[in-house]
Amino acid sequence: MARKRHDVMKTLADARPPELDPDHLAGSARARRDLETILAGTVGTAEASELRRSPRMFTWRWALPVAATAAAAGVLVATLPQGGSGAEGSRASVGPTADGARHIPANGRLALQHVADRLDRTAADEGTYWQMTTRSAWIAVVDASGETFAVSSSEKQQRSFGVRPGTESLNVMGLDATTKPRTERDTARWRAAGSPKDLTLADTGRGGRLGLRIETGAGKRPTVDRINSGDRIAALGARNVTYEDLRQLPGDSAKLKKVLSDLYREDGGSEVRGRTEWMWRQAAGLIGLPVKAEVRAAAYRVIAGLPGIRALGEVTDPLGREGVGFALPASDRPGYGTGRSELIVDPATGALLSEQEVLTEPDAKAAKAGLTSGTVVNYTATVRSEWTDRQLKTPETPETPETP
Repeated sequence: MARKRHDVMKTLADARPPELDPDHLAGSARARRDLETILAGTVGTAEASELRRSPRMFTWRWALPVAATAAAAGVLVATLPQGGSGAEGSRASVGPTADGARHIPANGRLALQHVADRLDRTAADEGTYWQMTTRSAWIAVVDASGETFAVSSSEKQQRSFGVRPGTESLNVMGLDATTKPRTERDTARWRAAGSPKDLTLADTGRGGRLGLRIETGAGKRPTVDRINSGDRIAALGARNVTYEDLRQLPGDSAKLKKVLSDLYREDGGSEVRGRTEWMWRQAAGLIGLPVKAEVRAAAYRVIAGLPGIRALGEVTDPLGREGVGFALPASDRPGYGTGRSELIVDPATGALLSEQEVLTEPDAKAAKAGLTSGTVVNYTATVRSEWTDRQLKTPETPETPETP
């Protein structure tokens, strides 16, 4: 009779002190310290510049498509670009395996480290203008004449950051913009309410109300705004910054985290939900600005170090592109219920595909309007971002047809 082979690994495991058991270490302070050490990653030589303080003349926060207008002072739905391409909204979904996502770790922090490592190997590039094209959509819940229904507002947006002396930065909003009932059921309820063109949303909890106008892109005028003030082209927290300020941001994640932490203390995080989400949005915003590749990598590492970050695995963004998803824990979303912030990233290139808000539990009104767990209530998907030496060609505004 063959003698049973001794299991050496089991013997070693049995002899392991309890304090070294990986199960006991998971989620512990030591585990977090170890992860932070690992995720410190790239060592950069650039120091954070002392960003000049100045009045906040503009901020990079595109929460609402152009069709949504503030109907009362004090209303700010503050975030990075939100919205989507489909007028009916979309749902978070699992997509087929993408080549770049096959070896992404399941751990959210390590997965973002993997993405950051890809960016570290990106060649430097620069031009006269940093330009981005995005697709956005946003779902709103409306009460009108006793009917509750959802509407979806969508648009394309183009931004051009002029980084050379004498150049302008432009923002083109309202391209292909539409606002209409989200589904056929919503259309029926809207008609039952008398087919109102102007809608008022319920109080968002921010001290005012928002107005929407039902309209299609036909005949709608895009808006073109100059968004720089002298050489200041963007905002970080409460500060308006120059391209040189952005170039001086550190590519080391610990130093970048310190820069953002200082900005948080200045800004107070008054326009978003707490420090974690403030840091998430500011770091995600940097990824879309004209910064060095190592700064984008450091921004991903800052996000990776936020409490509660987790990987969602392989997902499909609202434009149907495959990537990997990351999410913060769910929190209250006034007017919707509870939801979570998500990023969808191309793991092969490190490009940020979409930033979005996903409903995790609708409140009574949102549920009555047909919103369910998993509904993407707003997103901004980046269609293209690139350096170029040519300014945007501003669109010709269509002529408004005369009323007979």
